[in-house]
Amino acid sequence: MSISTSDYCWLLLPLIVACSRPETDKTNVSRGLDAWPVSELNETPKVAAKTPKDSIASNWEDGYLLLSWKILAQVTFDWEFSGELQAEVPIPNFSEAVQALEGQPVQIKGYVIPMGDPDAPFTVLSANPYKQCFFCGGAGPETVMDVLLKDGEKRHFDMDETTVFRGRLKLNRDDFDYLNYILEDAEVVD
Repeated sequence: MSISTSDYCWLLLPLIVACSRPETDKTNVSRGLDAWPVSELNETPKVAAKTPKDSIASNWEDGYLLLSWKILAQVTFDWEFSGELQAEVPIPNFSEAVQALEGQPVQIKGYVIPMGDPDAPFTVLSANPYKQCFFCGGAGPETVMDVLLKDGEKRHFDMDETTVFRGRLKLNRDDFDYLNYILEDAEVVD
């Protein structure tokens, strides 16, 4: 059975709404990936949208910012009723530091959560293994991202396969067909 991106998102929506309503404990956001070598941000980061290389973090590799899940955790959520979905949905308020990353080339490490067709050109990446991830555990929507593989590339991933991806980060505020973080034109770093 083949599943489209739109179908996949409609399958995820009830989980997003049901699991993310309570406030989450942000202290366990990157439990499984603490060893990822990314500098922490200051409490009041400097923002330079055109040159985050100089102001957001100091670790770059081959032109890609080594992005940590701790940086992505700098988001809060407001709840609004969606007439389209007939439910309250979380609307993200990204920090200035996260907003500065929009459209930037990033590299991120996480646990793969395959969705639907194993040969689909998209997957979900999580800061935590499946049993601790946003969909089943106590983490929030900031701990997962859609990964859209470059040029429709297809690749089989195993559940909880630790993988490093590179691509361009897109912040999603209002398209409920996708998660809040999207890695576009992504490729696997071997």
